[in-house]
Amino acid sequence: MQGCEGGTRLQYRLTLATGLLECLCFAGVVFGYTSLVFVLKEDGYFSQLCVNVSNTNDTPSSTDCSGQDEQFSLVFTIASFLNNFLSLFNGYLFDRFGTMVTRLLGM
Repeated sequence: MQGCEGGTRLQYRLTLATGLLECLCFAGVVFGYTSLVFVLKEDGYFSQLCVNVSNTNDTPSSTDCSGQDEQFSLVFTIASFLNNFLSLFNGYLFDRFGTMVTRLLGM
């Protein structure tokens, strides 16, 4: 029985290590979305929603990008909702099939 305990301990450590690696690689998109928005704006995502606003005075015109901001907010709202909603099915898969099957289906 001594060999089984060592194998279980190794499996536990590998599961923990790969779980941490998955969180480092994939959780940043959800938790770091606010910082990612600045990069996406610089790359020009949804820039077609920005509108030039001309002022009545002799001041130079400015750009109103509230449509772009609303689109980024919509993307984040939908992604957050789906993340939480799909956790219900993810929990069922964990209970029914175990960790390995659930992680393989997640890829």
